[in-house]
Amino acid sequence: MSIDYKEFISQVKRKTNIDLSLYKEAQMKRRLTSLYEKKGYTSFQEYFQSMNANSDILHEFLDRMTINVSEFYRNKQRWDVLENKIFPRLLAERKSLKIWSAASSTGEEPYTIAMVLSKYIPLSSISILATDLDSNAIEKAKIGIYPERSLNEVPVEMKKNTLH
Repeated sequence: MSIDYKEFISQVKRKTNIDLSLYKEAQMKRRLTSLYEKKGYTSFQEYFQSMNANSDILHEFLDRMTINVSEFYRNKQRWDVLENKIFPRLLAERKSLKIWSAASSTGEEPYTIAMVLSKYIPLSSISILATDLDSNAIEKAKIGIYPERSLNEVPVEMKKNTLH
């Protein structure tokens, strides 16, 4: 690992709490080198100094590092386990739930949690905290308007109920 890159990932971790060393080095290095070269920088250190001085450059970096892939009921089998096994067990012990949806991107996951839980308890008994590093994604989640492709995995009966 080059000293320039090693120092960069250390500085990024201190500044953002994102640990780039957890990713495959060659792939991450290639991705970041391409990003900083497109911006006209010649080294990781030069790029980090610019990120440190300019929040727009830092946010652009975070947008590139965070992958906002989301849709309602993504990985349907996992939602089935939550709906049919985990949530019923939790609700057998309590009348309300507080849930944290970390890395929630544009909000499809926390909204799906609310939809699934609403089958069991009133929405007023559900508290969901949705967070993400990407502030632009959170703003989209707050608006709550989604393209039709986000709805591909939503159960047909649920789509019918919401259209009436």
